[in-house]
Amino acid sequence: MLKCKQIIYLASNSLDTELPWRMRWQMKLHLLMCKTCSRYFKQLQFLQKITDGLHNHCQSISLSAPARKRISDRIKGDR
Repeated sequence: MLKCKQIIYLASNSLDTELPWRMRWQMKLHLLMCKTCSRYFKQLQFLQKITDGLHNHCQSISLSAPARKRISDRIKGDR
């Protein structure tokens, strides 16, 4: 049985890469029994969902040429 510290590490890694089936199985078993780790994993998933949505939203925003020039001039003026 994996310990909570190991589950925290695996939970974080599982959001970036696919874990081997044995690790996934052990993690799911632990999450079924440990409400604290289960809550932590759900919070990680929620944060990932929000940051992915924010990243997609920020890519769709574009500045007009005059706005970019004003910002650039302001940055150069502050130096």
